[in-house]
Amino acid sequence: MNYGKKISAFVASAVVLGSAISGFADSTVEPKTPPYDLTANFKKISPDEIQGNIIKMINSDWMLITAGSEQKFNGMTASWGGIGNWNKPTAFILVHTERNTYKFIEKEEYFTLSFFDNKYRPALMLFGTKSGRDMDKTKEAGLTGISTSPGIAYAEAKLIIVCKKGFSTMTTKNNPPKGHKLYFGEIVAVWQRK
Repeated sequence: MNYGKKISAFVASAVVLGSAISGFADSTVEPKTPPYDLTANFKKISPDEIQGNIIKMINSDWMLITAGSEQKFNGMTASWGGIGNWNKPTAFILVHTERNTYKFIEKEEYFTLSFFDNKYRPALMLFGTKSGRDMDKTKEAGLTGISTSPGIAYAEAKLIIVCKKGFSTMTTKNNPPKGHKLYFGEIVAVWQRK
């Protein structure tokens, strides 16, 4: 499938990003995440301390959107979304209703955005081209699921943004039942690798 439609005119102050990625699939993970001391490798920063070009980080470098629990979670590669301000530091993402990730985001109160160094590009490619229905993509990609309490992310990430789900809507009033849903999430924590 091709998700090449551009999204425009969302919220003032939000960075709107759009690009086409074909065939990005989800990862459903059944096993529990191993114990992990988040503070040993990450430091908590405020959203306004995020360094780098967020447009490049999402659009060119990609990210993993993840939701679920320690027992079962789902991650998908994305190159669309944004970060800005909507009375509070806010992130927004778009998820197609046919993705497994959609069910997890609908069910859960939190989702995370994980960003990686370039050496993890093959892992992001795997998350984007293989189905979690056929394999444990987290394991196959060499990543480690971790709890961010709340939320689930990856130990290998360089930056993790934890969002509390807020407003959501289909992208247009005339969008068919199988389309993208837009989620806004208040940024409640940002973890940067030490």
